[in-house]
Amino acid sequence: MNKCVTWMERLLIRLGIVSGFATLLIMAIVCIDVAGRFLFNAPLHSGTELSELLLVALVFLGLSAAQQQRQNFAIDVLMRHFPPAVQRVFDGLSYAVCFGLVVLLAWPSSKQALTSIERGESGFGIVAFPIWPSRIVLAVGLWLLALQFAIDLYRLLSGRRRQGGAGQGGAFVE
Repeated sequence: MNKCVTWMERLLIRLGIVSGFATLLIMAIVCIDVAGRFLFNAPLHSGTELSELLLVALVFLGLSAAQQQRQNFAIDVLMRHFPPAVQRVFDGLSYAVCFGLVVLLAWPSSKQALTSIERGESGFGIVAFPIWPSRIVLAVGLWLLALQFAIDLYRLLSGRRRQGGAGQGGAFVE
């Protein structure tokens, strides 16, 4: 089980890296679009739509990696004053609640993605850019975040927590 969990977490980190490359692609698309408009009075057709798709990938493929690395926002002004046992209980509760909330978001997102695929949903514009890939990436990203919360809860309950805090992920206590 531990090998499977470690493998999944490595996969989620790699998807986080892939999402980082989306930033580079967005910048390249915007630069090409701006240069085309300025120099040739010819914008990059579908550049905005492609940037929107990449932005969805940037955010939703990176969510689980950010959770794994503890790089999401956390307000622990009060929590750090509690004993470690109480902190563990609150961590477990927060993982369970967040897992439930993310599943509640991922389920209808998945249904919407399937409906979008069936309809061949596309946006309005000069080029009919498909919307369904964004919906798929959004749903997959939410399911991966739910998986990461489940892994966090498993690690907490089994006593195999990660070492370090934000930015020090990847080092595991086995």
